[in-house]
Amino acid sequence: MRITCVIGTLGGGGAERVMTYLSGGLVRRGHTVTLLTMDDSVPDFYEVPEGVTRARINLPAFKKAGFFGGFVRLWKMTRAVRQTRPDVVISFMTVSIAVSCLLLRVPYIYADHLDVRHFQFSKKWQILSNFLLARAHTVTVLSERDRKFIELYHSKWTPQVIYNPALPPKQGFLPRPEFMPERYQYVAAVGRLVHQKGFDRLLKAWQRVCNGFPNWKLLIIGAGPEESRLKSLADTLDILHGVQFVPPVKGVEAVYRCAQIYAMSSRAEGFPMVLLEAMSAGVPAVSFSCTGPDVIIRDGVDGFLVTPDNTDELAEKLAELMTNEPLRAEFAKNARQVIKRFSLKDYIDAYENLCKDAVK
Repeated sequence: MRITCVIGTLGGGGAERVMTYLSGGLVRRGHTVTLLTMDDSVPDFYEVPEGVTRARINLPAFKKAGFFGGFVRLWKMTRAVRQTRPDVVISFMTVSIAVSCLLLRVPYIYADHLDVRHFQFSKKWQILSNFLLARAHTVTVLSERDRKFIELYHSKWTPQVIYNPALPPKQGFLPRPEFMPERYQYVAAVGRLVHQKGFDRLLKAWQRVCNGFPNWKLLIIGAGPEESRLKSLADTLDILHGVQFVPPVKGVEAVYRCAQIYAMSSRAEGFPMVLLEAMSAGVPAVSFSCTGPDVIIRDGVDGFLVTPDNTDELAEKLAELMTNEPLRAEFAKNARQVIKRFSLKDYIDAYENLCKDAVK
């Protein structure tokens, strides 16, 4: 099959990382795959897998394009898709490409990577997206909650749950990151510095444990619009001595090897890749119980799930793991089972079967 995979960019992010896994996996199974991105202004953070054809177009956002610009945008999208000559299109979080697929009479699969219950669209866009996704071969989501929500409120969509994959960690020697000196132990957290990721809640929880653990550091890796506000909050809470802010790094596997605990404080999630990667590297996790982490983490087996918004409980569970090294070791051993529970083979199988059905 000729398969075109579409995503906004290959900048840093979980969905972008999964797109490289999917396109590379489909190529290895003998399919001709093109990876098409819609915003050429964002440099690639991830490498394109060998054998995958890379295509780019640079489209203005809908709000900037204006009425007539929208037609230019559609023409560029349609031309770009037609040039890849696809039998089927897989779109990650890019609803607008569905218009081009309908014009070209190409079946399409739409994949979302966020909790669909938290979408905030204008009324016009809600109507249009409902129309387009009702005509998709399948809408894939990351949780049973999302599937049930769609069946209840979007009865014409065809939802299917496909969990993100967990890959085995890289083997061999990885140098210890310079920003993680051996004299400290680390609670790591990775993600964009935005409201959704809830790092403000993590900082408030860390305030409750920080002074009792002077040999521990909270390591927050990421960048985003809330960076200055979060640093200011850490200063206000008087915990800057126990927190490190680090910009996004390639080769985050080395961070997981040196971390003792992974913390997730998100207000909403899809099926977070950073959590899967940390656990596959044998890092026990503590997270608020939101969609995604509540499936990945087995409470009391390989980590702790905490009542949403309860920063006191988050601090309590972090402290419990920080003080109990045998428990951390047990959780770490169990955490690695995530590789079998959410295997890459099952993930590629699911999308390959959907593509075959769509072409039929």
